[in-house]
Amino acid sequence: MNWAIRQVWLRYFDVYRKSLVYGLTTTLVMPLMYLTAFGFGLGAIMSEIQIGGKLIPYRQFVFAGILGQTLLFQSYFEAAYGGFVRMYYQRIFQSISVTPITLHEVLWGELFWDASKATFAGSVLMALAILVGDFELLPCLIFLPLAFSSALMFSALGLLSAAISKTIDDISYPQLLFVMPMFLFCGVFYPIENLPYGVRFVVELLPLSAVVGLARSLILELPMMSKDIVVFFFWLIALVPSSIHFMARRLVK
Repeated sequence: MNWAIRQVWLRYFDVYRKSLVYGLTTTLVMPLMYLTAFGFGLGAIMSEIQIGGKLIPYRQFVFAGILGQTLLFQSYFEAAYGGFVRMYYQRIFQSISVTPITLHEVLWGELFWDASKATFAGSVLMALAILVGDFELLPCLIFLPLAFSSALMFSALGLLSAAISKTIDDISYPQLLFVMPMFLFCGVFYPIENLPYGVRFVVELLPLSAVVGLARSLILELPMMSKDIVVFFFWLIALVPSSIHFMARRLVK
């Protein structure tokens, strides 16, 4: 991270630090509610689940799924709605870019900050899973770089949504048509194999499916699928530069 991008990141961190209670509440309450409802509530009546030819406790299974979902929601909504507000209403992107920091560096700082917040939320979930005995420390540490990369990818999806939306209400379209279907169908709460073949084929091409699959492979030591790696890097490489390009093009109009 170069000097300019780091300064943008630190600017966001200072704002976050000044409203720390609000920031922590909005970052952590929702994933913890999902975790309590499904991990502890549903996990109490579904003791084990078979995935990849291996039986694992359902709570471990859903812990890893909610970890992926947390990275998606935290990074996407921060970049989509927060990015739109900073672009359109507050004009923070434009204000910073009149300094020696370029517009592209401002946008990279935006993405890195959004990804950092989501990774922090994911790290809290992993720490909780370690405390209750569902995750081991070393696999979680190994997953951390992938967690940040996943958050960066979903942040780029959010920033792209902000860039192509004429109004803040228009963000509802990618949210309802892409983000929420991923949450429901990408294996957060049940194995993708349970879906009909046609639906499963499409779902396996979505980025959240790859993130959840890789999380379970690394943290729960399940077999790693090569398709998850291919899908993950496809979306990462496609979304990050696209989000920078389209947001920069909108801002210079």
